[in-house]
Amino acid sequence: MRRIFLILCATLGLALSGSSQTQANHDGDGTPTYQILRQDVIINADIWDEEPKIMAAGLGFTHIIGVPGLDVNNPQISEMLVRAAGGTWNTVTCAEGVTPTVNAYTSAQTPLAIAFAYGFPVLFDDGLPIEFSWPIRPSTLDATDFLVTLNNGQKVVPDVASIAPNLEFNERSVAVIFGRFGNRLPPTDPAAVYPIEVEDVADETPLQLVGPNGRLVSAVGFRAKTPGTPYTDPDVPPEQWGGPRMVAAKLSRMSTLGEGAPAPFQGAVPNDGVTLYGSEAQYRLRIYTSGGFSPDGVRGVFPTEFSRYFRLRAKDKKGQTVFLTETGVDYSIHGGTVRVVGLADLGPPATTYDDCYTEDQDNYIDIILAGDEKAVRHITHVDIPAIAPYHPFYNPGGPGNNPTPGVRYSAPSPPQSQKIWITLDDPRTVTFISPPP
Repeated sequence: MRRIFLILCATLGLALSGSSQTQANHDGDGTPTYQILRQDVIINADIWDEEPKIMAAGLGFTHIIGVPGLDVNNPQISEMLVRAAGGTWNTVTCAEGVTPTVNAYTSAQTPLAIAFAYGFPVLFDDGLPIEFSWPIRPSTLDATDFLVTLNNGQKVVPDVASIAPNLEFNERSVAVIFGRFGNRLPPTDPAAVYPIEVEDVADETPLQLVGPNGRLVSAVGFRAKTPGTPYTDPDVPPEQWGGPRMVAAKLSRMSTLGEGAPAPFQGAVPNDGVTLYGSEAQYRLRIYTSGGFSPDGVRGVFPTEFSRYFRLRAKDKKGQTVFLTETGVDYSIHGGTVRVVGLADLGPPATTYDDCYTEDQDNYIDIILAGDEKAVRHITHVDIPAIAPYHPFYNPGGPGNNPTPGVRYSAPSPPQSQKIWITLDDPRTVTFISPPP
């Protein structure tokens, strides 16, 4: 496979010299579309903790960011290039007359696609999202804000950084960095390389976070330990699976304020609860995740798939646990009822949900609820059971539905539970709009 890959690259005139230089050494300010994402427009974005900090950070996947030569009009060569780079290529079934995009087949990204949202192209990079408790001030975000320490002692500056794919104005708390952060060996292998810590460091424009009342806080000095490698062995117990996790969960009244994205990035919007469910969308339980949740690492999550992945827990008057497991069912809690309507903040509503469904695959998923407030207030936890009859999530490095034999892909999400922050009385959000210089 490697020999075929080299022949193809030579035929197509593709460079294989390695990753791009670090962003600090790039000439210019990056692509015009990237500069749009650096504009300071934050509208009704969630605060996830009372204190500013890095809540989580960790390697998501390796080698598949910046794979040259991908072209949906030449799927055979594209598939060979993706598989040779360690990615996967799905078998796709879509509605009649619908032409799949490259993103329907693979989570690998071309250098051009990375330049569009990250300013500069890269080659065969790894992905590492960093989740902050307060929204990032986009104009201060650069690759040189971060230093990644690997388990072998090496310290790495990322190649590029961006708020993408968290593009909506009410998101923007995650910095996604691409660079060379590890390999795919399991953590039990002495040769395994993976991040152990991410630190925010000072550069020419230190990273700032936006807090209540427009308060700006420097993130310099913030750091977080990482959970290790996502490339755990398939035979480890489920609780040791290295896949994506929930970082926080927040229950508030439904609002569409801040929904939407800048003009060049509107492919997956509108996708809010009101757009999908109308007046049924009374409450929003927003899940903050450590990676882009996917059924297999490629396909998008459907708004109809709550029961496939999630379960909610509540407490009744006797202190007994009530499990909310199905959509469209009224559950009685504390003299009221609550109903799970469906999932949102994925993609726009569609007549048919299939492999061509366009989903944003960012670090947020909304569970939309309806019912009585006195019942809603007693929902305490959101669970991802991850084992049968439930299904796990994968980050974009997952195996897809047609993995290459012998290739190690990132692992599924482990079983997990997240306590819910109830913000019905105060939504704990911030707005910050600063004109460009």
